[in-house]
Amino acid sequence: MTTLTHRLDPAPTPRRASPYAVEMRLELLRLLRAPAFALPMFVLPVALYLLFAFAVAGEQTAKDPDAARFMFAGFSLMAVTMAAVFATCPSLAMEREQGLLTLKRAQPAPPGAWLLAKIVAGVVTGLIAYLPLLVVTAVSGQTALSVGQLAAMSAVLVAGAIPFCALGLMVGALASGSAAPAYAHLLYLPGLYLSGVFFPLPKSMYFQAPFWPQFHLNQLVFAAGGVDKFRWISPEIAFAVLLGFTVLCSGIALVRLKRRG
Repeated sequence: MTTLTHRLDPAPTPRRASPYAVEMRLELLRLLRAPAFALPMFVLPVALYLLFAFAVAGEQTAKDPDAARFMFAGFSLMAVTMAAVFATCPSLAMEREQGLLTLKRAQPAPPGAWLLAKIVAGVVTGLIAYLPLLVVTAVSGQTALSVGQLAAMSAVLVAGAIPFCALGLMVGALASGSAAPAYAHLLYLPGLYLSGVFFPLPKSMYFQAPFWPQFHLNQLVFAAGGVDKFRWISPEIAFAVLLGFTVLCSGIALVRLKRRG
């Protein structure tokens, strides 16, 4: 009787927590094994950074550390946020459209495990996309940033992937599987250019830059690295805007997903 009772005892605590780890591992493996996602997300940012910061504007960045810092921050932001958006958006839309979310709800697993897995996968893939740029910058030394400055900027960049994971979840929760990537591009790509991340904006366009989350993340990155030349607002305001953006996108996604449709 004692042996039978022992066999029927619940699983120990580590096994109870394992569904979260399993979901995260499987979601990350699914993304890394998809060439259509992995190749553009991991190769494009560092390739563009090498092209523009070293081949096209190499003489300027070598003479002007501020120009090198501007390009490093811009392309690093692109690497982290683009991976975060497209790691979450298309997969959620397809799973919702195919009824896989209904199946997940029926499984004996924590209800939020799959959602947390998508957010973690978005942050991790953003980090993977960013690391080559960090290595190139550290080796070249063009930005003249200390190890502490690079570490602080890197921490802000990785944490800054979370608002863009929320954007991806919102689009994935609202759009169909086939249309979600197009809507994600429409919402995400204009912000890279209109926020002044890649090049200084003319004064006539200053008014619209704060409407884009990329602008506020870029301001936080410069603040973390102590780069004052390109700072236009306080880090407190930038953080508050990104927090509000995250809450808004997450709220819309959760309301839509609760409808089970």
